[in-house]
Amino acid sequence: MLRLSVSLLKATLESAADGILAVDLERRIVLFNRRFTEIFLLTDEALARRDDAYALDCVRDLMRDPDAFRSRIEEIYRHPDASSFDVFELKDGRLIECYSLPQHLAGVVVGRVWSHRDVTARVRAVQQRDQLLQEERRARADAEEALRLRDEFVAIASHELRTPLTSLQLVMQGLERRLAPGLDIEQARAAVARCNRQIRRLADLVDALLDVSRIQAGKLELQPSEVDLGAVVRDAAAQLADQLAQAGSELIVHAEGPVVGRWDSDRLEQVVTNLLTNAIKFGGGRPIEIVIASDGRTARLSMTDHGIGIDRGAQSKLFERFKRGVSAKHYGGLGLGLYIARVFVEAHGGRVHVKSELGQGSTFTVELPLSQAAPPPS
Repeated sequence: MLRLSVSLLKATLESAADGILAVDLERRIVLFNRRFTEIFLLTDEALARRDDAYALDCVRDLMRDPDAFRSRIEEIYRHPDASSFDVFELKDGRLIECYSLPQHLAGVVVGRVWSHRDVTARVRAVQQRDQLLQEERRARADAEEALRLRDEFVAIASHELRTPLTSLQLVMQGLERRLAPGLDIEQARAAVARCNRQIRRLADLVDALLDVSRIQAGKLELQPSEVDLGAVVRDAAAQLADQLAQAGSELIVHAEGPVVGRWDSDRLEQVVTNLLTNAIKFGGGRPIEIVIASDGRTARLSMTDHGIGIDRGAQSKLFERFKRGVSAKHYGGLGLGLYIARVFVEAHGGRVHVKSELGQGSTFTVELPLSQAAPPPS
């Protein structure tokens, strides 16, 4: 029976995934299993002496820091009743977890049992995961920094571009005024007028970039005052009179009467200008209708064109930055007009939406509260 028990004990030890070593109080090796010898590359000859100190010297040479390893083992042996846990790194890169517990017999400490496990794969997997997470965080930080630098660049570049454009515009306007009527320089006058139109177009593009930069930087500010929505529409229409005439689009405005709210006149005019510019561009020369109404709490401006319309699949992202309802190849533009319009409207506490069918035109509706404008979004 005793022989069977010993055989079962040996079989159990040999089946263990951990390397097991047991020593007595005199540091003589009592037993060990094959996994222990595999982990520390020990030969049968090294263990035949049953001398733990000799085996320790053999193992010590495998360690990344031999002196620290030996010092730690000796410290553990000086405390027979204490348990321990350590992770040792070998010169070949392996990581070994080492547990030890005092061995008791009838309540008396008679030795120590060591358990060793190769955790290299597990630890390396955790380290690799942590490294990937760090790389992801760095990549995200780099991307955010790139976005910040891009926005900063746009703001600086826009200001730098705006300065010579303004100077050029003033010079061209002065030259146009000095051209005496009736002289045979009508072609020159027309050329100057065309230059001014192109300058205004460039200025509008720069203003759009500046608006986006302010929005992204959280620096959009409103200057609310008592504003008549009809007057805003008239001012925007006057600015786009040449474009309306060139496109052959008649602008029809229906208003029940003055619709007055506390809004930022310049920002609201930009909203109407952006919507009307799109209606002219995509309206196919057909009439454009604007309806201004109020229910006492909310002002509504609806702008309808009878042009190409917008695919339903594109409508959900139409008001996002750089998104378009049609190909930029055929119609151009930065894809910022509707985005800027949405942000300006939402900054007033309102909303803008579209209803459109392909080939049936589009209706854009702006709804604004008649009360104090809301603070701009962060």
